[in-house]
Amino acid sequence: KKDNVAPVITCPANVSVACNSSTAPSVAGQATATDNCQNNITINFSDTKSGTACDSTITRTWTATDNCGNTSSCVQIITKRDNVAPVIACPANISVACNSSTTPSVTGQATATDNCQTNLTITFFDVKSGTACDSTISRTWAASDNCGNTSSCVQVITKRDNVPPVVTCPANVSVAC
Repeated sequence: KKDNVAPVITCPANVSVACNSSTAPSVAGQATATDNCQNNITINFSDTKSGTACDSTITRTWTATDNCGNTSSCVQIITKRDNVAPVIACPANISVACNSSTTPSVTGQATATDNCQTNLTITFFDVKSGTACDSTISRTWAASDNCGNTSSCVQVITKRDNVPPVVTCPANVSVAC
């Protein structure tokens, strides 16, 4: 009698995972197989990767082999996407004198982290309101990753002229009546 029937293999379902997730079979799923003659079936897989860091696909080919060399295969598609925006932290709101600089080196710099990338772009734009004596800058900070995900926060910078002027009086003089 000869075993010439291949095992019957069943692939795990196609899955989508975050860009920083594991694609190990314990996470993405494990193929199973049955055979008409044997219980000891070897299951292996090989991966082919395509796409970018923002949107990639792993084509996982599962192969079941019995002890007689009969094989069968199936394909599972694992999609990895970066669709999570960076987490941004604004510097604290701050009050400065009216003649102070409002550059980030003085008023603080936003920071950001991302679940998949380390090369983030942090930018800001200001909206000014008020008078020369009492003004407010609403500084909107934005953090973007290379996949187009963006988050923002707002820092309020208040400029106040609360220092009284310094008066220099002329020297005392004596005058004739």
